Amino acid sequence: MSAFFFAGVLMQGQVLIAKWTFPTGNQSDSIADGGIPANLNKAIHTEGSTSTIDFSKNGATTKSAQATGWDNGAFIKCWIVEVTTAGYENLKLSSKQQSGGNNPGPQDYTVQYRIGKNGIWIDIPGTAIVTANDWTTGVLDSVVVPVNCSNKDSLFLRWVMTTNNNSAGGVVNPNGINKIDDIYLTGKVMNTGIHDIQIAIPFQVFPNPSNGVFMVQSKEAISKVFLFNSLGKCVYSQLSLNKNNVSLKLDTITKGTYLLKIRTTSGKEGSQKIVIM
Repeated sequence: MSAFFFAGVLMQGQVLIAKWTFPTGNQSDSIADGGIPANLNKAIHTEGSTSTIDFSKNGATTKSAQATGWDNGAFIKCWIVEVTTAGYENLKLSSKQQSGGNNPGPQDYTVQYRIGKNGIWIDIPGTAIVTANDWTTGVLDSVVVPVNCSNKDSLFLRWVMTTNNNSAGGVVNPNGINKIDDIYLTGKVMNTGIHDIQIAIPFQVFPNPSNGVFMVQSKEAISKVFLFNSLGKCVYSQLSLNKNNVSLKLDTITKGTYLLKIRTTSGKEGSQKIVIM
């Protein structure tokens, strides 16, 4: 069974889907520094016309993401990320926020989710955040993310201001500082219903081995494709398909032997080993 450490606590069964810990203090820290391969090109940013993000400021452990310009930002200005959760369920979210001392930033935030670019923003229960000039007050620790965020190709999460109050009891001004750090999204590998002990359906994968580009062909239309590593972790998926020919671009995945599993639109299933060179 896989496991994941956060704040020194072992969370059995949880897989790291994406994390931002801002380890270097450089602009490259905007990109996720851990998680499943599909999320390793995902960047954090702000919306609502805040300042440019500064990644050089001290964080809870190493560095953090810092922005100003939060004035008049209630329910508009936010930190935001997009991730994929395809193949994962039982999602949990952790993060830390700090408000400036001499330049107090927004006091009140909540986390919302949106499914895809055209969805609507919905509050995640239990994520009312009150910030202070420390890294222990504005903390979310393994908050349960609603079930309808599971197994999504595109999930947006945002930490949005809910008032224009600052952490010193006044009103947020343009110089007010907010920092965010140690964002972790974890989940459990879904039970896809695909099992090794079953009648194999005929399908072809070629070339195999390959440098990462494969073609899957089946006489029956394919509805889902999953790729599992040697630990049984789903590292890639394509869902909601209806094709006899599916192209796989896996050149960003670590070289090695994997188990490719497919399901057809009629519910038949099969698996085959592939090698990425």
